[in-house]
Amino acid sequence: MPLPLSYPSLRCVLEHLEAVKRAHIIGRSMGLRKIDKLIPFCLEDLYLNRDQITVNRLIIKYDKDKVEFKLNGKTFNRKGLESQEDKMKKLINFYFCGKSIINVNWLGWNLYSLPDSVDLKIRVNSLGALYSCFNAAITFIDPRSFPLKTLITSIANTSTYDDQVVKSAETFNLTLINYQIVTVESLKKLNNKKVVFNYCSSSRIEMVSLIKYYIETKKAVETTFMISSNIKFFIEFMLIEFELAFGDFLCDLDDVNERFIPGWPKFSIPINNDSRIQVYAIENPEEGGGWKIVLKPVLGL
Repeated sequence: MPLPLSYPSLRCVLEHLEAVKRAHIIGRSMGLRKIDKLIPFCLEDLYLNRDQITVNRLIIKYDKDKVEFKLNGKTFNRKGLESQEDKMKKLINFYFCGKSIINVNWLGWNLYSLPDSVDLKIRVNSLGALYSCFNAAITFIDPRSFPLKTLITSIANTSTYDDQVVKSAETFNLTLINYQIVTVESLKKLNNKKVVFNYCSSSRIEMVSLIKYYIETKKAVETTFMISSNIKFFIEFMLIEFELAFGDFLCDLDDVNERFIPGWPKFSIPINNDSRIQVYAIENPEEGGGWKIVLKPVLGL
């Protein structure tokens, strides 16, 4: 008869077991429940919405009449008498609450708050949240998660650029809303390694003014900016703005390993004696295609 696993061995197995499988096994073993909360819980993806929780590949939808579980193409329903809020509370308590450490690679948050009495702290690598839900998400994130690897949000006011969580993220991805202007003063506050703007047709980004500021101050640039759009005209129009302002710095960029768009201008703009900014456009194969302007700082002239 094989010997049972020691606690260190069992801990190692449970910690690295896929989250949904682990919850399934723990729910059927009284003995394992006693140690489950002591072992870190690791998830690849967690998404919280008003009427849905997604744990890796498991989608849990709930309304006033039932709870629906979807996994690997199979669907299971459970009817209950609780309110929608009570269903959310029970699900969160079952999967997450009380565990010593919850590690989440990607957290998607679309909630203004969680039900009362939910005690939840999550260690995350990356966060995606509407800006209106942003502060609520931060409340439930373990402070040891910061700085975030990636932060994706849509902005509602200019104070976001002063937020330390925003400024410290390695990559900041921002979807602009209608008629929004990203001023040069706001751009100067971003010290992220990479900033991606998802461009809206009626918005404006004062990127030309930012480069002029760098040239005038000879300040070293450390952030790579990207401007993405699914509308080709807006990318072409922005390149025209760059050509009017920096036409003297048109360059073939032969040393850059990118698939440039034929016929579109490229630039190598000197900032100081040690650095320059390369500006070029590429096709964006991610998320349904589109085009992207890249503004990349490099050392040397």
